Amino acid sequence: MVNPVSDGIKRLRAQHKLTQTELANLADIPRATLANMESATSNPTISAVVKVARALGVTVEDLVARRQSISVTEVERKDMPVIREDDGKFVSTKTSPISSPYIQINDVTMLPGCYAKGHPHPEGSHEFFLCLEGVALVEVSGEKFEVEAGNLIYFHGHQPHCYGNVGVKPVHAVAVVFMTKQKHAP
Repeated sequence: MVNPVSDGIKRLRAQHKLTQTELANLADIPRATLANMESATSNPTISAVVKVARALGVTVEDLVARRQSISVTEVERKDMPVIREDDGKFVSTKTSPISSPYIQINDVTMLPGCYAKGHPHPEGSHEFFLCLEGVALVEVSGEKFEVEAGNLIYFHGHQPHCYGNVGVKPVHAVAVVFMTKQKHAP
């Protein structure tokens, strides 16, 4: 008997060169759950299937489809992981799918008064922070930089960093992390 969930997970995990542990961590499920989902007799919960599909940057329909376009991956906004910090004043939406393992693109919004600690990326990574609207405060290894709309700041992503908005208008920015090693940022 063919199990489309099992087949889809195995196919996409192999395509993205992820171990079960790596995909389980990205999906925020136990590795044993993922291993069970990959068995031909699995009957996973819809919640687990949705988490794995989101971690892979595909829809549930794409996960169970026999074929997927190799050259194009379309990700709907509703399927993009969102991180909220500082009581919702900091919102980062990961817009890049798992199919781009060496680059992470985040759409960042910061409300006035926001101050959020960044998550260090692997050694050898580079972060580019482009402010689109407002004036962002970016702190890297204790040194503070004001980044005005239209300007970009670049730094080594493994360094401790924080993001803030000390202005009265919201900040909209794009943060791009390029990783030279095959590790995924949190």
